[in-house]
Amino acid sequence: MNRVFILGAGASHFAGYPLSPDLWAFIRDKVSAEVAAHRKAQEVIAAMDRILHAIPPKEYDRPNLEELFTFLDLAELGTEPLVLSKIDWPMLRLYVMDMISEAFLWHEYEFQKKIGARTTDTAVTVLEKWADLLRNGDTIITFNWDILHEAGLYRSGKWHYADGYGFACPEAGGHSHSPIQILKLHGSVNWAQRDEYDTKPAIEDTATFFGSAVEHNEVPRKSAGQANQGRNLIVPSYVKDITSNRLFLHLWNQASDALTNATEITVIGFQLHPADAPARQLIGSALLRNSSIDHVTLVSPSGGDNWDEFCLKVGKTRKLIQKTFENWVLEYQSSGAITSKAIPESKPTH
Repeated sequence: MNRVFILGAGASHFAGYPLSPDLWAFIRDKVSAEVAAHRKAQEVIAAMDRILHAIPPKEYDRPNLEELFTFLDLAELGTEPLVLSKIDWPMLRLYVMDMISEAFLWHEYEFQKKIGARTTDTAVTVLEKWADLLRNGDTIITFNWDILHEAGLYRSGKWHYADGYGFACPEAGGHSHSPIQILKLHGSVNWAQRDEYDTKPAIEDTATFFGSAVEHNEVPRKSAGQANQGRNLIVPSYVKDITSNRLFLHLWNQASDALTNATEITVIGFQLHPADAPARQLIGSALLRNSSIDHVTLVSPSGGDNWDEFCLKVGKTRKLIQKTFENWVLEYQSSGAITSKAIPESKPTH
């Protein structure tokens, strides 16, 4: 069986990672106390406050950063709103990307300390059960930037950074083939690319997150606000020109092949935003070519309404498991099977 799991933010929320509306508060509140980094971060926060005052979110202090970045990226390409007249958006964008990377890496470091201390934290149990659920040959397609899942699978022996990201890591020293592939289509907070032609980015902090360094008090850098000239390879915007980056072309092509040849597709915590045209085109075109499956399983506590019409158009039914990722994993491990509920209105018409 060729099983593919598509992960969104809902698949990492159980470990304390934020959903889209809470991302800005998450990174803002994890600013380093180091003097230079703190000063730069405060400048970024002040600039973001001005933007959010001019473009207020639907809910107070809960902006969707991907939507906001999309608006500002489009503005930079054409009609520039007044809010940008005194803000260097291209540079601010790099600073915010760096803050996201630092906040996520620091959060993962703190999470792994719980694992090292052998706590009975429910999130630790969920991650272990998730690793048990996965089998050799599975493919994970994720739109998340965090490294929660690969770190957990590394500890279980089911994944290795040598080639588990869909590209070879020269620093891994010729390690054997990774049993599971994790294709990160929006980039990762631990990747650092030299330029847009680099198809083998550096994988940073491997000793910390894919080894035993946590037990030896080694820590990732926590210097939010220190711009790294875009070396952090994450894409916080729905405006994505995949063709502008050779690595992304390779990864998205691998994801397309995996979805086309899948015999089972499970979507977890990924809402398929209407504005995310690249993701919709990737998944939709692959499902049209895939004659092996007649449905897509969706794990989502909210129901995932964006998937209803989408599945209709690609000729598949949508089967809903209206649970959080963590409850689904624990139930799956208890019963050994998935109990799914078909949604009648999602049946395709011919």
